[in-house]
Amino acid sequence: MDRFILFLIEHYYYSVPLLVAIVLLIRSSAKKGGKKITAQDLINLTNLDKAKLIDLRPAADFDDGHITGSINIPFANLDDRAHEIKKYEGISLVLICETGSQSANAGEKLQNLGHKDTLILSGGINNWRMDNLPLI
Repeated sequence: MDRFILFLIEHYYYSVPLLVAIVLLIRSSAKKGGKKITAQDLINLTNLDKAKLIDLRPAADFDDGHITGSINIPFANLDDRAHEIKKYEGISLVLICETGSQSANAGEKLQNLGHKDTLILSGGINNWRMDNLPLI
């Protein structure tokens, strides 16, 4: 470990730009597709009718259990069905997938189509289940 630190110090002209690039990559990845919200944040938003929930999982997974009030637009069909989301302009879109990772890609697509207020359920439906929250 000491040799590694000594190497970084001796070669600071390589290690500083690398560290900056890593930090910038992590920051951009964290914000990709929209702000991440917790299950509790989602409950608060839906109780206030300030969000529309978009479940991006395949129809079979959606039918096995989904969050109340969500509509199913599978990620694979998002480009073809993006027009269905147009009517929710002006309110937050909460994107839900299995783990939260696919939601970031969907959020990026929707932002490119003009939907500025996209939110991502952190951890996706998996975290929702782990918190023992209800599915219908």
